Amino acid sequence: MIKVAVSLVSTAVGLVLLLSFKSHTAGAPKSALADTGSTPASTAGPGGAATHSPSPRRTKRPRGAHGTFAGEPIDTPYGTMQVAAVVANGRLTGVTVLRHTDVGGRSAQIDAAALPVLKSEAMSAHSADIDVVSGATYTSRGYARSLQSALDKAGI
Repeated sequence: MIKVAVSLVSTAVGLVLLLSFKSHTAGAPKSALADTGSTPASTAGPGGAATHSPSPRRTKRPRGAHGTFAGEPIDTPYGTMQVAAVVANGRLTGVTVLRHTDVGGRSAQIDAAALPVLKSEAMSAHSADIDVVSGATYTSRGYARSLQSALDKAGI
């Protein structure tokens, strides 16, 4: 009889704990420009030594900026990403990929899928504050950082 009572009580406690469990939600998408605590983007300095560039400061230029502004090349573990922003009347009207991660293999497949999505998001947002494409984190971050540097050059 005591064994039955202990079993019923432990089953009831287990059921209460199970029903009170709250799972974590996925949350909002992560921005490709968000600081993730990773190493800052680096570029080769004199003698091939890596130098770290500070976060870009936004400077405002006249609203009517026109032209194509090349972003800084951003090194990723899979190659260098560099884009150019096409600006008309102070608004982002296009993005051109100048360099993307290593051509060939899996990286080329990832870029082929991710780059159109990244361009679409940048054009919708008219900024570099875009979400990371799942499975293309390094490509997304390199794209967004290079685009932000191009927009900074354009003053938008």
